[in-house]
Amino acid sequence: MRIVRSALLPIASLFAITVAAPLSAAVVTVPSSQAKSIGAAMAIARLGDTVKVANGVYREKIFVSPGVVLVSEKLFGAVIDGGGRGTVVTMSNSSEISGFEVRSGTIGIFSASSQAVIRRCRIMHNVQSGVMCVGTLPKMEDNFIVFNKGSGVQGWDVRTTSGSINHNTIAFNVNHGISLGGTTSITVENNIIAFNDQFGVKPSEETVRVVLINNNFYQNARISSNLPSDNISADPLFEDAKRFNFNLMKESRSIGLGTDNQNLGARILH
Repeated sequence: MRIVRSALLPIASLFAITVAAPLSAAVVTVPSSQAKSIGAAMAIARLGDTVKVANGVYREKIFVSPGVVLVSEKLFGAVIDGGGRGTVVTMSNSSEISGFEVRSGTIGIFSASSQAVIRRCRIMHNVQSGVMCVGTLPKMEDNFIVFNKGSGVQGWDVRTTSGSINHNTIAFNVNHGISLGGTTSITVENNIIAFNDQFGVKPSEETVRVVLINNNFYQNARISSNLPSDNISADPLFEDAKRFNFNLMKESRSIGLGTDNQNLGARILH
């Protein structure tokens, strides 16, 4: 047997390691002389950086680099358009996307990475799923996942670790609101899941376990089972869904009904 003993570091070297600070995070703006496209910004962005995107339509397929935050300067002002096919946005480990409209791909946003965050986005008019996730559930909060030709959210072998499906409006999708398969165990909480053409939540395998807490399921074409008692089925009373205004009318039963005493669905006012 060979025993390897590690050498002691000199005190000066140890001190240098303990006090060394990471490089400062940078903000890369798009468009700019530094990056004319989102893809060009991602090519130079590093862990901890933010890519901030001005209003406009960006016809690109985006890979959000590890540890990078991709944010629209104005809510829904920056649009990433997939041109009718392919995955529009792909998330990587600890990446985040916020404030965009993501549209017109085969899949709007795809994540098979850990600790990804999808926040305050409008994900719509995709040929298949609005969001597809495999393995690890991203944190999905305050999104409008609407008018997709497949399911709003599709998951396979996903588990709730740091991720969640919390405070989203998932509506008017041609297939299910949320479709789940494989060995899946997640919590769906504080959402409005309404007007989808098939099930509100569809577990396709016996190995799927879904905990439903304080959601509003309304006029999905199919109901898979009786809802737990803390969920409701009531018209959310959107102000004008055809114009993408999902504000709740003052008579809506979804107001203040969340486990956090906030409104169900995405907590964004237009």
